Amino acid sequence: MINESTIMTFLMVISVIIVVLLVIIIMLIMQNKGGKKSKKRHKMTTSYHKVNMPNTMKLYLPNAIEKMSKKEVLGITKKVYESYKIFDYKKMDLNELDKKEWHTWQVSFLFMMYKQDQEFFIPNQDAIFHPFLIKASANDMKSFVKGLIKKYENHVDTSLDKDSLCKEYLWSNKDISILFYFLANYKNY
Repeated sequence: MINESTIMTFLMVISVIIVVLLVIIIMLIMQNKGGKKSKKRHKMTTSYHKVNMPNTMKLYLPNAIEKMSKKEVLGITKKVYESYKIFDYKKMDLNELDKKEWHTWQVSFLFMMYKQDQEFFIPNQDAIFHPFLIKASANDMKSFVKGLIKKYENHVDTSLDKDSLCKEYLWSNKDISILFYFLANYKNY
């Protein structure tokens, strides 16, 4: 016959096993819920959000540039581009690209090209532009240009004359690279 202490010991062991099993089951359920939440969170952060094209309707450029014909703006932009190509920005590291070496008068022509809806053809872009631009998505490029337009609106006094605007070195090598790459490709966005 089984004595009372053996039954009590047996019940205690069974109770401990049940408690351990319950703890394991609860832990597994919590892990599954945590995994589902992180998957949902991951889907939300990687969801595709289309960025609209930058708007230049409210962008005011220097009056002298606003009055120029498309042909004049294109001619001057070509000269700015020839200067740009000489520096071979493709090989620079990103810190070097952040140096402010371009003045507002030059950048104004690039904005005017876009404002006039002119595309600027640049062949062999892989040989000209930094890899960060080549790898950038259309959304990234539109966001970059929107930021540059906002910078222009906030920091440029368009009532200044050409000489004054030629002394305003507000624009980095990266800024000018973004604008040229955008002008060469925005019709595809």
